[in-house]
Amino acid sequence: MAIETMVTPGGVRAVMEGLAATYRGRGSVELGEPYRVLVSTVISQRTREEQTTAVSQRVFARYPDMASLAAADEKELLVLLAGSEYREAKGPRLIAMATILLEKYGGRVPDDIDALLALPGIGRKTANCVLIYAFNREAICVDTHMHKIANRLGWVTTKTPEQTEKALEVVMPRDLWAGSNRLFLQHGRAICLSGAPPLCSRCPVRPWCAYGQEPTARKR
Repeated sequence: MAIETMVTPGGVRAVMEGLAATYRGRGSVELGEPYRVLVSTVISQRTREEQTTAVSQRVFARYPDMASLAAADEKELLVLLAGSEYREAKGPRLIAMATILLEKYGGRVPDDIDALLALPGIGRKTANCVLIYAFNREAICVDTHMHKIANRLGWVTTKTPEQTEKALEVVMPRDLWAGSNRLFLQHGRAICLSGAPPLCSRCPVRPWCAYGQEPTARKR
């Protein structure tokens, strides 16, 4: 298969269908309450999924809404954030974020990308995840896994996740945007590894992958 044919709507859709069949149910979008989605997404930054779930449960048990989080004692919050990476930075940011949302939006989480990006500790990945999982908006949530895999597939040639997001908006059909992050996350952890050669011999989408078709690429 010529590499050029892989970066087409049909080729992109074939990859996404292959990943969805492999990681069943992981590409679905389940909407959550905006406050919980926002806080848990901040907690998830640089933190594994199982740790994020445990930490989020503790935080929500103590701070069930925006007002209680805005009034949180920082030291107490840091204790509850144990297990989330960079908690010393996340704690003050969560309190500041809740305070801003309480004062400026009446405790409501805005469904606007610019308003979300104006909050402390919120980058494009987090903002897009909130738009997807809290408001069912069309967005692409690009993390390190998605950035890496999109480049290996040959869909994009980019240096940063932000560049990847913009490039994927061009090559990926809009109906695939929202569920793409969770599929790429699972694939990056299971097959398309970062700290070791990717397991290309076991990859369900290798026929559509530029890296997988490259004979000199470092892989297993």
